[in-house]
Amino acid sequence: MISRPVFGALLAVSAGMCFSSGGYFVRAVSIDSWEIITLRCFFAAIAVSLIFVIRERRRALASFKAAALPSLVIGVFTGWAIIAYVLAMQHTQVANVVAIMTTSTLLVALFARPFLGERVPLYTWIAMLGGLSGVGVMFSGAAELSGFYGNLLAFSIAVAIAVQTLIARKFRNVQMEPAVLISALVAGIAALPVALPFTASAYDVAMMAAFGVVQLAIPLTLYFYAARYISAPTLIFVVLIDAVFAPIWVWLGFDEVPTRLTFIGAALILLSVGFNAGLGVRAMRFVSATD
Repeated sequence: MISRPVFGALLAVSAGMCFSSGGYFVRAVSIDSWEIITLRCFFAAIAVSLIFVIRERRRALASFKAAALPSLVIGVFTGWAIIAYVLAMQHTQVANVVAIMTTSTLLVALFARPFLGERVPLYTWIAMLGGLSGVGVMFSGAAELSGFYGNLLAFSIAVAIAVQTLIARKFRNVQMEPAVLISALVAGIAALPVALPFTASAYDVAMMAAFGVVQLAIPLTLYFYAARYISAPTLIFVVLIDAVFAPIWVWLGFDEVPTRLTFIGAALILLSVGFNAGLGVRAMRFVSATD
């Protein structure tokens, strides 16, 4: 029998692997950023609606009402993250975006105790300093204004991810598909006026369908369900998987090689959060051994 923390970790890892495909999908098409956002969200909304109705059936309306408040808050922040993610990918390298997004682990650690009552150990604060130093290195490497904007957008995504993680953990007993649906609707409707008229080919539409389902609807649903089983500081480390694999998919598909400062900054961030995760696992094993 799989324990609840292990099951939650498996859900989170699966979500992280799906999230890591984002850069590949953005690079795979040549349509406008706003058109990418609109089409992606359209297909994500359809997918998550089907998932929710199939799961809940007659309870769908009642479950939606029960989740209304947290879903609305998560929807607004995640909707912005959806928009910022695509725009950031257009203005800086994928490695920059995903590495800066890993600072959400540190933001969650900062607010986990006051907001959730989940204690954060000393080594997490040490990791926070290392991660923020890495962000500084990456920002200093954005010599061009467009690179700076891309990095700034990426950091706003980290803030949004931290907020959605804390809210999902706070309301972990409600269904979270409505939050994913609202997120897709918020971003899709906001982007629609700028996206018109559509120029996407059949290939572009197919890629955006896969983008919406594989990289948005499924992983967000898995991520929010993982919040039921593992603490927020542990859950948020799913972005490490994104940070590790996202540049690999883009490198393999499009030969996008990170700059030296990007590599140094990303390495510093990953070492910091990896240090935090490693000591966290060690502490969990110690507690289990003494019980």
